[in-house]
Amino acid sequence: MSGAKRILIVGGGYAGVSVAKNLNKKYHKNNDIEIVLVDRNPFHTLMTELHEVAGMRTEPESVQVSFRKIFGGTKVRIITDTVVSIDFEAKKAVLTGSELDWDHIVIGTGAEPDYFGIPGIKENSFTLWSFQDAIRIRRHLEDIWARAAAESDPEKRKKMLTFVVAGAGFTGIEMMGELLELRKVMCRKHHIDPKDVRNVVVEAMPSMLAMLAEPLRVKAQKYLEKMNCEIMLSSPIVGAGEGFVSIKDGRTIETDTFIWTCGISGSRFAGALGFESKRNRILANAQLQVEGRDNVWIAGDNLWFLENEKPLPQIVETAHQTGELVAHNIIATLEGKPLSAFKSNYHGFMVSIGGKYGVADAGGIRTSGFFAMAIKHLINLYYLFTIAGVNQCWEYLKHEFLDIHHRRSIIGGFAEHKMRGYWPLLLRLWLGFSWVMEGVNKIGEGWLSFGLGSKSGWMFSRGVVQSGVAVNTAVAGSETAAVVDAVSEATEEWVEGAEEIAETVPVVAEAVVDAVSQASEEWVEGAEAVVEAVVEAGEPIARALGPVFDLSKPIFSMNGPVATWFRTTFMDGLFAYIPYPLFQTMIVAAEIAIGLALFGGAFTWFAAVASIGMCIVFTLSGMFSWNQLWFVFAAILCMGGAGRAFGLDYWIVRFAKRIWNGIPFVRRHHLYLDEPTK
Repeated sequence: MSGAKRILIVGGGYAGVSVAKNLNKKYHKNNDIEIVLVDRNPFHTLMTELHEVAGMRTEPESVQVSFRKIFGGTKVRIITDTVVSIDFEAKKAVLTGSELDWDHIVIGTGAEPDYFGIPGIKENSFTLWSFQDAIRIRRHLEDIWARAAAESDPEKRKKMLTFVVAGAGFTGIEMMGELLELRKVMCRKHHIDPKDVRNVVVEAMPSMLAMLAEPLRVKAQKYLEKMNCEIMLSSPIVGAGEGFVSIKDGRTIETDTFIWTCGISGSRFAGALGFESKRNRILANAQLQVEGRDNVWIAGDNLWFLENEKPLPQIVETAHQTGELVAHNIIATLEGKPLSAFKSNYHGFMVSIGGKYGVADAGGIRTSGFFAMAIKHLINLYYLFTIAGVNQCWEYLKHEFLDIHHRRSIIGGFAEHKMRGYWPLLLRLWLGFSWVMEGVNKIGEGWLSFGLGSKSGWMFSRGVVQSGVAVNTAVAGSETAAVVDAVSEATEEWVEGAEEIAETVPVVAEAVVDAVSQASEEWVEGAEAVVEAVVEAGEPIARALGPVFDLSKPIFSMNGPVATWFRTTFMDGLFAYIPYPLFQTMIVAAEIAIGLALFGGAFTWFAAVASIGMCIVFTLSGMFSWNQLWFVFAAILCMGGAGRAFGLDYWIVRFAKRIWNGIPFVRRHHLYLDEPTK
């Protein structure tokens, strides 16, 4: 892109994605601006959900959103590489495999754990500040539980079953919540007594979750204690070694699982760039520029900026809001407009303690338990919608509710069980066959014999004349006259034959009756006695029960308010203007097409939706009975992938998905299924 101004974004975290999205919104049609984002991973990591992966509540891919999803159909160019160094004088970035010139650069390389110089912590602890960290903890937990189950030495086993989390901030408490939930799962799996498991939170401060209001802190602490978690407050850690943690008061905890979440600093990369920094966080002015360099911008966790004499908190909202301002000010710089100063606008804080409980202070509303978790899920869904659309929201719902295991969600396990596609196979075939027969029966009833007049008039209000009826009246009249003549002639011959038969039947019948009467007199007398006894015994039951519910009745009466409203609002005002031959052909064709699609398992989801739509129309027209509702429920069941089991969708869906995901409009609006196609 010769002559274009290049904006280079280093880091694809919350801040980097925010900058890129906002710049693309402004310049997606401007060929004079190039936007490049460099990250060592091909995906954006949902840092706030890492504890779920580490604690085996969700799968690793649940915290990964590919950059191709986020920036599909945009002008943002993604480079998966590592920035080794940056020359700010030459405006050049050196990558592992190439070099990049830039006109504006955004440093958003995030944060790293801070060990505060305490001996042994870095070498003997796990951290939770990257996707790789979460995977390491996950694998360790799987291994340590299996080893503990096979360990015969009580002391070694006790050490294996002791889990220590250092830090009672958001990350530490969320990680401990996962460990407490996982305890129940693993104890059942490995036949370990839960009383043998020890979970400990160690915090140097006198209280936990310091950013939350006191009532919420108390609720969180009570919940942890209820789950048999030890909470050691005012207990600074002064050292750690292989298999132990040392507390300032002299206590020692022996453990094989020590997770450090006590604090973070900026990334070492940011701290080594040569700018003034504190704890590897680069100092920036109110416009989020490095002083003296109007083309170097800082956003996210590696930013040091004082607001109300306090450094900005290293949280998602800070990253998102600083990213927005950096994008705004870059645009202002390129257009020669005044820059804006940063002003935070935080909406609250939420912390989950496992998959079923949490505390939240969002928008001034303090909640706990189910509602706090629901708020957290809604906020996550909102964020995912803004970066990757409905597609990623559906993925999130699957990971958090549909694909969850061991009932580890706020709705338990009600949504986690799935039906195999072959179980509804026969139902799909029967539903398809039934729709085909509905269409074939209408053909037999004359729906396509237009000379006989309209067969669909019952769907409209009395007095409403369908389009095309008047035109066909004359034709129908002449054909009717011919039919009447033919019927009259045939009737005369039939009457003559019937008279001869009538003369013969009485003679034969009289002989038969005499024989039967004589043979059955005794049988009739006995049957009468039995019938009388049955009737006498059944009368109380009949009076008590009666017809409980007539399933053959229409759901809505044809002359009732619902059907009348539907006819006058939709049918009379829209479909009456469609010529009835076309209207009837459409209905017959739709029924047969739906049936064939369902029977063959081709585009089953769309056929099922169409099936439900047809049923709704017939229901609101007053011609759909209760015992036909199975059409609707069967169609809903077929929407769950029933066409892929012994159906054409097994091949169609894969091919259609590839084509669909490659459409530019689909990519631009995040409407693709799974991953977009180039």
